[in-house]
Amino acid sequence: MFRLKWGVITLIMMVFLAGCSNNAKVNESDHKRPDQKKETYYAGKPLTILTGGTSGVYFQLGNAMAKIYGEEVGALASAQTTGASAENTAKVSRGKAEIGFAMADTVADAYNGQGNFAKYGALKNIRAIASLYPNYMQIVTTKSSGIKTLEDLKGKDLAVGALGSGTEIMAKRILKGAGLTYDDVNADFLSFSEGIEGIKNGTTDVAFLSSGYPNSGIMELAAVDDVVIIPVPEELTLKMKKKFPAIEKGSIPANTYKGAGKEVPTVKVSNVLVTNEDLPDEAVYELTKTLFDNLDDLQNAHSAAGQIDVKKSAENLPLPLHPGAKKYYEEKGILQ
Repeated sequence: MFRLKWGVITLIMMVFLAGCSNNAKVNESDHKRPDQKKETYYAGKPLTILTGGTSGVYFQLGNAMAKIYGEEVGALASAQTTGASAENTAKVSRGKAEIGFAMADTVADAYNGQGNFAKYGALKNIRAIASLYPNYMQIVTTKSSGIKTLEDLKGKDLAVGALGSGTEIMAKRILKGAGLTYDDVNADFLSFSEGIEGIKNGTTDVAFLSSGYPNSGIMELAAVDDVVIIPVPEELTLKMKKKFPAIEKGSIPANTYKGAGKEVPTVKVSNVLVTNEDLPDEAVYELTKTLFDNLDDLQNAHSAAGQIDVKKSAENLPLPLHPGAKKYYEEKGILQ
């Protein structure tokens, strides 16, 4: 009888210990689930990214960013088409979106209340997340137009970008540097895609496109016609830089577009990712870190992103860094 009782007790103990062992294994397995993610600030929250026209680099990168933020932090992220730099900066300032792409010279105007922003006043609540890649002004026409220089633009039909956009602001500055105003040309405030379509249809002679290269709209045009990229002379760029420090010398490499076989000097301006100072530090830190942790995905979306260098993303900014972004750069040893 005693032996029977002891056998039963032993059996119960063995079952109990096995159960504990199995539970331990289950718990350990739970902790190692590959799909399990820590809590993030943006999980389940809306996140709007302001881009530009559908044929521009902003749009392509913005959509890639929305995908990254959706997958990595669980944000309800979306990329929104806009008139680009000026509109994006103004909307971010008013809290209509969390992130916006913008050209550095336009952001400088907005932050200091200059240029197109003079009548509205300085937007002192915008902050930088990162300096990205440079935009190159690409003034495109066709070989059949006979237009080769800025001086040849007098009296021509020009697509200068959406009204108030960074492209339009830069177009006006380049024309002024060449001794021209809108009174000397027929300026149409068209998006990139509308400008390219106008050249194809014969209603536009020249289109101004400020973007990374290659630009998809120009590539589309080059597929059906011989394109010409009109140069912005170096001396003109240096003259503009004295008044607008964000402007730099740049060039479009030879054979970037079919038919455009020579390197072309032009103006370049860095693109900046902007946000509002009221966005929590935790949120902006998460956005900044996630962006650079997944830079390969941006580079796959467009070759212009290949020029994004985290080591330079906090340099030469036209406005203050958001503290959340600053924290990320400090952790990476980029800022001291």
